[in-house]
Amino acid sequence: MGKRKTLSILLVVAIVVSLFSNVFLIGPLVMFSKANPGDLSNSWDNSTTLNVTVLQLEPRINWFDFQYNNSGTWESRLNQQIDVNNSAEYRFIVNISSDQGWADIIYINITAWYDNSSEATIYNQSEGGNKNLYLQWENTTGTANWTMLWPDDEVSFNPEDCSETSDIDPDGSPGNTDCYNVTFAFTPGYQFRYAPGDGAWNTAAGHNDLWSWNFNITAEDQAGNLSYFNPTKGESISEFGVYSYTEIISAGWPTISGNPGTTVIATSNITLVTRSNGNYSLSVNLDQLDHELNPSANIANTTVSLRGGNLTSITPFPGTGPLNLWGVSDPDYQWAENDSTSKTTSDIEYRMAIPLAQIPGDYTGTLRYVLTTET
Repeated sequence: MGKRKTLSILLVVAIVVSLFSNVFLIGPLVMFSKANPGDLSNSWDNSTTLNVTVLQLEPRINWFDFQYNNSGTWESRLNQQIDVNNSAEYRFIVNISSDQGWADIIYINITAWYDNSSEATIYNQSEGGNKNLYLQWENTTGTANWTMLWPDDEVSFNPEDCSETSDIDPDGSPGNTDCYNVTFAFTPGYQFRYAPGDGAWNTAAGHNDLWSWNFNITAEDQAGNLSYFNPTKGESISEFGVYSYTEIISAGWPTISGNPGTTVIATSNITLVTRSNGNYSLSVNLDQLDHELNPSANIANTTVSLRGGNLTSITPFPGTGPLNLWGVSDPDYQWAENDSTSKTTSDIEYRMAIPLAQIPGDYTGTLRYVLTTET
């Protein structure tokens, strides 16, 4: 017991000695110090940015054009007249943006109509195919489809000639905005309505020239929002004109055979096929009929009568001047056709009162048909 106590006392003494020896010989095991920060500023200026993205709900029509395919080069025909020869190709091109993604747009509609001298007119398909045009881009299923909803056959339209190509909207948000050029190509038929304009085309955007074709372009999204018209870029409405087209495609010739002193009807009615894209008149004139072998023998054209078109009763040629089949009272005109690319008149009946004692033989007289489009 005494030995254990002695060892404990020695151990305590050794620890105490060790502590003091560290202080004087080696230094303290733990040192305490105080920082000297110097002269620090009492403010701090830090610069950063606040980023804000404004997304428009409606689609935007940034720009548009109406163009003619001139040997592969598309040229603008806004506020100008176009040809309707059933081969000249035209297109509407529309640049459209959507801040909600391209899939949000489900319809792009282009309606065009002949204003018939009044800017108060609007698209109305009951007016007839040669006065109205309705083209549509539709994407409700994820696959875009181009359709011509109106008219029927007065305009040639092939969806494969239409396209959509990606573009960049400089005013859009790179992370949100989708932008595309969408084209609608078509070929107007022969009787696509003549539209001369009012004499001096006003190239300002909008409907401001009478006797023209007006058109309107809209885009619609899934929520039913319609395209936003940016005033700085012009509303998506404008105009174009159409040159007149006039053509007699075919005209038959009557054959009459009979005896002197009798009135004979031609063996069959004559059919005329004509084209006119405006109000029109159709007249026919007949020269004197001459004997093919005897120059002194002839038959006056007043012995020949006809009916057909607007001539509902048999009417003799007046000797000088024509008979009008359409547009009976010159200069009155027949209203332009609402549909189709041609006009067929198949009820033209000729008859002749062969004079008594007329020399027998074959007689011929020149028939002249004149088709005029009102300008």
